[in-house]
Amino acid sequence: MKIAIEKSSLYNLKFYVQPMEFTNEWELLTHAKRLEGMRFSDISRLIGELDIKHRKHTKGVAAKVIETDYFGIPSNSSEKPDFEKLGIELKVSPLRYVERADLYTTKERNVLKMVDYNEIIDVPHWMDTKVYDKLRRILFVLYVHDKQVPAEEWRVVKTFLWSPDESDCEDIQRDYQIMREKVSSGETLREGDHTIFATCPKHGGGFLRHDPLGSPRSALAEHPILEMAEKRGYCIKREAFIALIADAIGAPLVKKGRTIGLEYEYLEW
Repeated sequence: MKIAIEKSSLYNLKFYVQPMEFTNEWELLTHAKRLEGMRFSDISRLIGELDIKHRKHTKGVAAKVIETDYFGIPSNSSEKPDFEKLGIELKVSPLRYVERADLYTTKERNVLKMVDYNEIIDVPHWMDTKVYDKLRRILFVLYVHDKQVPAEEWRVVKTFLWSPDESDCEDIQRDYQIMREKVSSGETLREGDHTIFATCPKHGGGFLRHDPLGSPRSALAEHPILEMAEKRGYCIKREAFIALIADAIGAPLVKKGRTIGLEYEYLEW
């Protein structure tokens, strides 16, 4: 991987990255598995970068270190999978510790790509949509996001490949059909209406539900029925994501109070 650095200031670094080439899934997963147990400062030193603390104010610093610096994936919004030749998407996802339950759970939704309202109307099956390329095969890299320690001390705990099985695909299609029905009738999409595959707001704020056309342009997307609607992204719901992780790493899913998560022993590398 070739990385050139333009150093304009300590907090403003530009990276020009040549993507790494992997010939098969085994090579890719082997490269990913090397991350398990590593802190972000270790990863930065491994690839010869400045310490991560110099970029702690950059949004999505953890994802950038792994995606751009370690795997050589340029920052972009391509609709193609990150590892296009293998048909694999990379998702760098944080876990958080819930002290009262002594469990680790997902910190946020797993956003896949922007919603295309016109495509929802035009395409009956989710496997024929553009989001299918982002969802059919995913390499997950999980790290623990801990507010109590500096970002450079955050640690990668698990990496694994995942694809939706037959049951998942049926659930996703049901969720997608709900989206189609709501879009075609001009109803608002809501995350709570879905089981696995949902949509979530994906803008800087300011969307007005009572007056969509009065919202900032940055919060709006084209809509076949309403003309304009809230800009949203397809996502894997948090509850579904933690269940996915548990199944992938062979860990029991534990519920304590309102928290559903994993015990730390199953996240050890």
